[in-house]
Amino acid sequence: MEGKSQRKCFSAVSPRCYQCSSKPVRNRRPEARRFQQHEQFQSVTPNEKMCGRRSVCVLICVFCFCCALKREPVFSIQELTVTEKDLKDCGKNLCVMSSADCPTESDVLPAAPERFVNTSCHFLLPEESITCRWIQMNDVRTETISTLIFRRTDVYCPSILNLYSRFNLTIKSKSGQKEWFSDVYPVIIEEIVVVQAPRPVITSVNVTDSSVNVTWNGGSITKCRIRYKRLNTESWTETADVPASYESLFVIEGLQAFSEYLLSVSCVHDLSRWSDWSNETRVKTSESPPSASLSLSYYVSSDVNFGVRQLLLLWKALDVTDARGLIRGYEVSYMPTEQPSLKKTIHTAELKAVVLVRAEEYELTVRAFNSAGHSPHRRLLIDASRSHDVRSVKALWVYSDGSSLRIRWDRDVTDVNASEFAIEWSAATDPEHTHWQRVDGSTFTTRLTGLEQDEVYSISVFPVYGSLCAPQTSISADLQHGALLGVEGFRLVNVSRSSLAVQWTWKKTKPRVKVLQYKLVLRGGHGAETLSVFPDQHQHSFHHLHPNTRYSVCIHGETENGNFSKASLDVNTPLIDYDELLRFAVPGSLLLLVFGIFSVSSLTVCRKYFLPVIANPRLSLIGRWLLNPHLQGGGKVCVLKLESVFPAEKNLVLAERRASSPSEHEDVIPSKISTPLWTHTSDTHTSDTHTSDAHTRSSPPEYVDWPLLAERSDYVQNGHVVYRLSEKTSD
Repeated sequence: MEGKSQRKCFSAVSPRCYQCSSKPVRNRRPEARRFQQHEQFQSVTPNEKMCGRRSVCVLICVFCFCCALKREPVFSIQELTVTEKDLKDCGKNLCVMSSADCPTESDVLPAAPERFVNTSCHFLLPEESITCRWIQMNDVRTETISTLIFRRTDVYCPSILNLYSRFNLTIKSKSGQKEWFSDVYPVIIEEIVVVQAPRPVITSVNVTDSSVNVTWNGGSITKCRIRYKRLNTESWTETADVPASYESLFVIEGLQAFSEYLLSVSCVHDLSRWSDWSNETRVKTSESPPSASLSLSYYVSSDVNFGVRQLLLLWKALDVTDARGLIRGYEVSYMPTEQPSLKKTIHTAELKAVVLVRAEEYELTVRAFNSAGHSPHRRLLIDASRSHDVRSVKALWVYSDGSSLRIRWDRDVTDVNASEFAIEWSAATDPEHTHWQRVDGSTFTTRLTGLEQDEVYSISVFPVYGSLCAPQTSISADLQHGALLGVEGFRLVNVSRSSLAVQWTWKKTKPRVKVLQYKLVLRGGHGAETLSVFPDQHQHSFHHLHPNTRYSVCIHGETENGNFSKASLDVNTPLIDYDELLRFAVPGSLLLLVFGIFSVSSLTVCRKYFLPVIANPRLSLIGRWLLNPHLQGGGKVCVLKLESVFPAEKNLVLAERRASSPSEHEDVIPSKISTPLWTHTSDTHTSDTHTSDAHTRSSPPEYVDWPLLAERSDYVQNGHVVYRLSEKTSD
C-alpha cells in the first residue's frame, strides 16, 4: 500500500531464503514505478527464484494433505427396540442383547459421545418394550450394528423392563473392527412411558368401479386414518382423521375402475399415541364401461373383382384409465349411406378388421366393450370409390438382439409424415393370438420382447397418417437367426456401355448364421459402390460406368463376425451400345431407301416429259423399204401388191393421203392424209383429180378390202404421197 512500508519475504524452508529489507514506497510517476519494478525483477537472483518455487510446492503439498485428512461426517438415524425376550443375563447385574457384549472385569468401556447425537428413548406400556433413537455419526459410510447394555444392581435381568424400573443405559455401535460406546444414560421408566393404541385390523372391504368401503376393528379408539395407493406406485394418500368406534366404516371414493390398491389403517385414543399401521390389504375396483372412443384409421384397396374393394380398419387400444376394465372385443358396423338396410356388424378381438365394400359411400362405427358395457361410438364417413396415396414402409428388416428382436425400417421422407407406426406380431403356431405395439412417427426402430426362443414370428408394420393408414409390410423372423429371408436367382438384366442392371428374388429360409443385413457391392472401374438391399427391392441399376470395362457384382450377407458372399457375377461393359448402333443405322437405311425411291421416280418423270421415246422406222420392214434411197417418187399412183407378202384374207385397209412435198431423201412422218385413196379405180385421171383436190377439200376416210396385214401398221410412200395403212379385220 502506498505511503506504508512493504516487506517482501520468503519462507524459511531453505537456508538460502532470507528476509528482504523493507523500503518505503512513495508516490512516483507511472513511468518511474514501472522502471523500478523492472529493476527489481532484474535484480532477483537465481537462488531467490529457486526458493520461491520450493515454497509454492510445499504449500501445495500441505494443502492437498489437509484436504485428504478432512472428511465430511456421515450420519444416519438409528432406532432400536428391545423387549424382555431379547435380553440375556451377563452376570454382574448386566443385561445385554448379545453374549459378545459382556465385558470382562478388566475391560473399560471407552466412551465416544460425539458419535451419538440426539439420543431419546420411550417405553411402550402394552408391549413392555423400550425403543431408543439417535443419530449415528461415522467417518465413512459403512454398515453399523448397534446394541443396548443395561446395568442395575438390585434387579434381575429378565425383569429389568417394567413400569417401575430404573437402570443405566449404554449404546454400543460396531462398524467393522471398531467399537464405540455412548455415555451412560440414567433411565426412569415412569418418565418415558408411552401408551400406544392397539393396531387395528381391517375386517372387510366392498368395492365398486370407483370406491372402496373399508371396515376395521380397533378396540377403544377415538379416531383413525386410512392411507391407500395404487399398486406399483410409491406415494401414499392419507385421509383426514375419521371419528371411529369399536367397529368403523369408511368409504374411499374417486378411485380408478379396474385398478388394484393397497389399504392400511392407523388409530389413536385420548391417552395414547397413534398405533402402527395395520397390515396392508390389497383390493381391486370393479369394471365400468369404457369412457373414451377409439382412435380409428382406414385404407381402401384397389378393385378386387367387379368393383369390390377391401376396406382395412385399424384402431388403437384404449389406455387403462379409459378402458376401465378388461376389453373383451370390438364391434364394427358398416352400411351404405344410400341403403341403410344393408347394414352389417362383425365382432373381433383384434385391433384391425378387413371387410369387403363396393365403390360407394359408407357410414362406419367402431366401439370397444367389456363386461360392464360399450365405449362411445367412433363414426366415420368413408368414400370407398376414392383411392388415397399413402405409402407403406420400405426397407423393413429384423435382426436378433439377444432375447429380443430389433425391427427397423427406412426413413422415407414423404409429403405427409406418419403420425404413428403400428407393429403387429404373432407366433406361427398361434396366428390368431396377436400382439400390438405403437411407436411415434419419428421413430424408425423398435424392440420386441417376451418372445420364445424356438418360435417363428410374423411381423407386420402399418404406417398411420391420422385417420388414414397404409397397407402392411411383413417379414418373418426368429430369435436365433433374425430375418428368415435369403437371396436367390441373382442374374444380369441389362448392360450398356455406361450402366448395368441386376435382378434377384427373396426366398423364405433359415440362414446358417444370423444375418444383420444384405449388401449389394459393385467393384471395378477403379472403385467400389456398396448399398444395403431389403425385401422390398428386387432390382437395381448402376450408372455412370466406364465402357469396355470388367465389373464384379455380388451380394454380401453381413454378420457379427464379418461378411459372406451370397451370389456374384462378372460383367463386361461393351464399347458401343447396340441401341446406339440401331439409333444411327435405322434412320440411315430409311434415308437411303427414300432417296432411291425419289431418284427412280424423278428419273421416270423426267424421261416422260423431257426425254420422250421416238419411234425408229429402221426397226420395221416397211420402214426399211420406205427408207430405201433407190426409190424415186413419180407423178403416177403406184400400188404396192401385198398379196404375195400377206395371206389372202380380206381386210379393210384405211388409206389416207397427205398433201406434202418433202424432199427426195427426207424422212417424213405424215400427221394426217385427209383424202382417201380409191384403190379399185384404175383410171389415172381420176386418181390425179383426187390428188389435185387434196389441198382444197377433205373427205372422211373409207375402208376398202385389203389383204391381211400384220398387227402393226406402217407408212407407205409412193412418190410425193404418203399413205398410212391400218388394218381392220372384216366380219
